[in-house]
Amino acid sequence: MPPRRASHPDRAGEIIASAARLFREKGVRAVSIDEIVQGAGIAKGTFYLYFKTKDELLAKLAGAVVLQIAQAAELAGRGQGTALDRFAAAVVAMQHVDRAEQYLVDALNHPENSALHDLANIALVRQVAPVLAAIVEQGKIEGVFDVEDELATLEFLLAGQAALLGGGRFNWSPEEHAVRLRATMIIVERALGAPKGALLQRLASLG
Repeated sequence: MPPRRASHPDRAGEIIASAARLFREKGVRAVSIDEIVQGAGIAKGTFYLYFKTKDELLAKLAGAVVLQIAQAAELAGRGQGTALDRFAAAVVAMQHVDRAEQYLVDALNHPENSALHDLANIALVRQVAPVLAAIVEQGKIEGVFDVEDELATLEFLLAGQAALLGGGRFNWSPEEHAVRLRATMIIVERALGAPKGALLQRLASLG
């Protein structure tokens, strides 16, 4: 029996998988389209049937990672414990995905990809804020959160942290970034009306 020809979704998926693997190994800027198609086992012309440029492929990967972050947060948010426990678990799950796809974070932090970075952040706000808001809504019933409009508040918080900590605009050192990340978590805690130190304590325990 001859080998099965990949259908269109399969072929696009092979290209994306090959690119993601190479990007993780070498970094986005060091990988050529020739290497991507070689890794996918396809002709170069086939690549252009699905993606006009490497940047378009990068945008597709960014969208997939944002979706993965939202799904990770939703899954973690279904766990055991109070809404505050589940909110902390969702935040940590999001961070784990972000760290696993560091090649993409590095690529989006380059000035030439600022437009794509902004689009990814918009998608992040739109997809993640409702997931976290659902947890906070339950937390209001439990009495661990106290906020008037959890969705709008979380949209603001997510957009703000993305502007301050993402994109490489401020060129923070690792130490400066860590200080501002902690400050962000304190602001989140206060904005959602959680008990002082409760969110930070749970985040620290989850690593």
